[in-house]
Order: sequence, then C-alpha cells, then structure tokens
Amino acid sequence: MQKHEMFGVRSVRFRVDRQTQGLRLSRCVSEKLGDLSVRAAKDLIDRGWVFVNNNRVTKASFVAHEGASIELYLHPRNKRIRLLQEDILWEGEGLIGLNKPPGLLTYGTHGVTEDTVLPQLEGLLKETGQWTPGKDSLQLVHRLDRDTSGVLVVARNERNAPALERQFRKQKVEKRYLVLARGRPRKERFRQVSLVRAKRPTSGLKEPRSQRKSGREGKESQEPKGVTEFEVLQTFPKCTLLEARPFTGRTHQIRVHLAQLGHPVLGDIVYGPEECAERLFRAIPRQMLHASFIGIDDPDGQGRLHIEAPLSPDMRHVLNCLEQKDEGL
Repeated sequence: MQKHEMFGVRSVRFRVDRQTQGLRLSRCVSEKLGDLSVRAAKDLIDRGWVFVNNNRVTKASFVAHEGASIELYLHPRNKRIRLLQEDILWEGEGLIGLNKPPGLLTYGTHGVTEDTVLPQLEGLLKETGQWTPGKDSLQLVHRLDRDTSGVLVVARNERNAPALERQFRKQKVEKRYLVLARGRPRKERFRQVSLVRAKRPTSGLKEPRSQRKSGREGKESQEPKGVTEFEVLQTFPKCTLLEARPFTGRTHQIRVHLAQLGHPVLGDIVYGPEECAERLFRAIPRQMLHASFIGIDDPDGQGRLHIEAPLSPDMRHVLNCLEQKDEGL
C-alpha cells in the first residue's frame, strides 16, 4: 500500500488481491483500509475521490478485478458547514450579499433544510441582533451549486424579492466567476454560445432519461442557447485560471460550456472525463468554480451594487501550490 500527499491531503493506493476481487468497490476499499467503514468508503466514492486504474468511479457497486490499481483521497470533511459573520459581504434594507462556502446547499433536498443557506443566515442575523421580526423574511432569488463558492444574493424580504428576481431573469445582473479548467485554451478571450443541458450529479456521466436525445432533436432549434465569455487570467502547465462571464443563467452553464470546449472545470465529477491520469486532477477536492463578482441594482434605490467575494481557502490553496510549482505540479 502506497501513501502520498498533495494539497495537504493524504492519498492511498493499493491493488486488488484475490481476497478482495469480486467485492463492491465500497467494501473493497473498506476492507483494505481497515479503519474505514463501508458507509464512509461509499461517501468517498460518491464525492468522486476514488479512482480505479486512474479513472474516477462514482458507483459504490462497481466491481474491480484482481490486479486493478485503486487510489483514494482522504479529504477532510467538516461535520457541518456554517455561515460566519465574515461571510456577509453586503447587508442592506433590500438584500444581503453572501460569500457562500463550498459544500453548503443553497436549497434543501428531500425535505432537509437545516444545513442550507436561509436557515443558517437567519440564525446568524438573530445571533448578531440584525434580525427584525415581522419585517425580515429571507428569500432566495438565484442559486449556486453546492460545491461552487462565492457571491450569493438573498432578498431581505418578500417585498424586494420580485425586483431582484426580475433582474436575474432579464439578464440585468453582471456575474463573474473564477474557474480552474483543464488544459490551455488556444485564445486569450473566447465565447461559447450553445445549448446547455444540466445533468444530475448522482448520475455520473450519464444524462437523465428526460434529457436524452430520443424525441428532442426537432426541438433543439427552439431551445434558448446559453452565452458565456471567457478570458485567460493565468496559465499553468496542466490547467488555466479563467474569468467566466455568463450572459444567460442556464443551470451548470459554465461547467457545460467548458466541457464542450474540451476544458472541463477541475474537480467536476459530472462534466469532466472519467480519465484522470495526472495526480493533480485526482487530488482536486471539489469543482474549482467561484462566483467572484455580482453587479446588481439595489431594489431600495441605493444605486448599483458591486459585490465581490474573496476566494475560498481550498481554491486559494490549490492556486498557491500551482503558482509555487509545489508538490510536483
């Protein structure tokens, strides 16, 4: 069994032997490590942190044959991701601008809402005495993916929510993202205009049945296309730091457009390729996408607001390692 470290994260590599061949991947990993439960192993697989012969595998039921090389990355995970006072970038009468940490859900799923943005923000405002009962009623007006960090705008009350939603819907909001993408684009500035179809994170590289080609070809010309402009900010031997400016608001738009261009977001287990020959691509903790800026009109007439969010520590650490050419990068 071999052990390595990259970005401060420990990785373990071993080969499937006769005793573990034929087992589900989650059980195989659990038995080889000894101190890792099957459930914990499945969680690593679901997060995209387990590789078989340098290919990312996101199904715990996968069966590896004898001699296959398995590598897993033991990224530390907080039990609960919490909003902090310093995550509030702007607070006004009409809206609040947050720097959403990666891993925090914008919307609840399956009825679970406790560890999502609105309950945490409400609790934080109450703790600091900035909550007015009967007046404040937080409303989401757009979203960020769970593993995307950065600026998230929340309406302070129901009265201001429609005006903010209208700005997003009519493309009056200026949005900028920082993204680390595979490879090096040929142009310093480029634009992608194409259809964007989101995939479900739990389905790996397969599209949901409702979005597959059957019966939809005739409708493609009628579907609105997504528009994103990209600019190269910094290049590295194996990846590039880009600024992305989406002019439309399709789900997963930046991730889909970069995948279409052959430069998927580092750490994207849905739109990135399964093959991860470079250790750099295997060690990335999550999709390297950060909403760095939003320009939006204050619904209470305070003019144009420019809200900027500093990079989250994990993405900053990856960039620092790349800039310093650390750890064999």
